[in-house]
Amino acid sequence: MNEQLTIQAGVMNAVNFAMQQNYVPLIRNITLKNMTDAPLEALKLKITFDPAFAGEYTCNIDRIEAKGSLEISPVKIQLSTEYFFGLSERIDGHMTISVYKDGEEEAISTLSPQTALLACDQWSGINIMPELICAFVTPNHPKIAALLNKAADFLKSWNESPSFTAYQTQNVNTVKRQMAAIYAAVRSLSINYVVPPASFENAGQRVRLAHTVIDHRQGTCLDLTLLYASCLEAAGLRPLLVITRGHAFAGCWLEDESFADCAIDDVSALTKRTAEGAEEILLIEMTDAVEVRMSILTKR
Repeated sequence: MNEQLTIQAGVMNAVNFAMQQNYVPLIRNITLKNMTDAPLEALKLKITFDPAFAGEYTCNIDRIEAKGSLEISPVKIQLSTEYFFGLSERIDGHMTISVYKDGEEEAISTLSPQTALLACDQWSGINIMPELICAFVTPNHPKIAALLNKAADFLKSWNESPSFTAYQTQNVNTVKRQMAAIYAAVRSLSINYVVPPASFENAGQRVRLAHTVIDHRQGTCLDLTLLYASCLEAAGLRPLLVITRGHAFAGCWLEDESFADCAIDDVSALTKRTAEGAEEILLIEMTDAVEVRMSILTKR
């Protein structure tokens, strides 16, 4: 086929509500290459979507030199908040990227990539921006506030201050007590554990948000971790989400610190900060049926 123009596009393999809310670009860039020996002028790039998960995109192009190329970046696609918020099942999304000469109705080149449109509550897994799992941490939900009140009651019963002061006292044992009280409050809900699907960390999974776990009393290791992290963040602490093969668990900084990057895959960065005698981070197994209060308070 003798094409005048070729189109290449860097398209996300999947997109969901969390990505839309965090302004993750659906199309990173588009490269147009003039395959002819003459300049191409007065072109129009047009992108349409099926179903209508984004608004139509157009871009006018003055000129592409003979045998030359043009990169368009960023490609500011307006994803539909309403569409992604209401999406309850994964479906395939189709795009049509076409280039027209000025005044002509037939495209001189067309590319038809597709992407997975994920359900509103679906995490995309570690292969596609794994840090977006943090978008499912919901510290401001009213049911989290109610759970913190229950945690305060546990602090009172332990003859501790019921206040969640986070790191203000600069005392790691105070932080541990706050963590223990929140854990005890979560345990008091008698949540039933559900095994996550196989290879969830690669393929992602449907996530129960914190208020859903509280209401339905059911959750996977990831759901329980997100619930606990939501409570920690609501209390002013700095939670971590740790994903391993087939499992997820929570962590929390014992001092007011954080990693420089939002996602890391260097295990040593975690293990050296959890080593006995040099703790900076405490890890919590959310599916552990053993009483955790004493293990938290006596670990250091």
